[in-house]
Amino acid sequence: MNFPAKLINKYGDVLNIRENGKTINIKGILQPFHYAYKSYFTPKRLPAGVFDGRHYLLITSPKYKNRIFRNSIVEKNEEKYRVKSAETYSAQGRDLYVWAVLTACTTYTEDDYE
Repeated sequence: MNFPAKLINKYGDVLNIRENGKTINIKGILQPFHYAYKSYFTPKRLPAGVFDGRHYLLITSPKYKNRIFRNSIVEKNEEKYRVKSAETYSAQGRDLYVWAVLTACTTYTEDDYE
């Protein structure tokens, strides 16, 4: 196991990924992006179906590189995020970790009605 994967296993949160009606549990580190001119420390409540514009970075083990896709739903506790893009970071021919940019959402998905 590589160094980033060890850190993720030790310090990462348990997250759920939902894609095509299937849910898998992964370990990952999820944190908000902070821009030099803007901070996202104050959460704001929005009506259902509205994206709030905040973006988050997810770092997870390379073993999940074929599990995180655009528009997948990532859940942490009661919070939901939609994957905007995801890629595997590799160095010297080895996959080190998967990173994904997420956006916070309150959108209901089809699975919410089941």
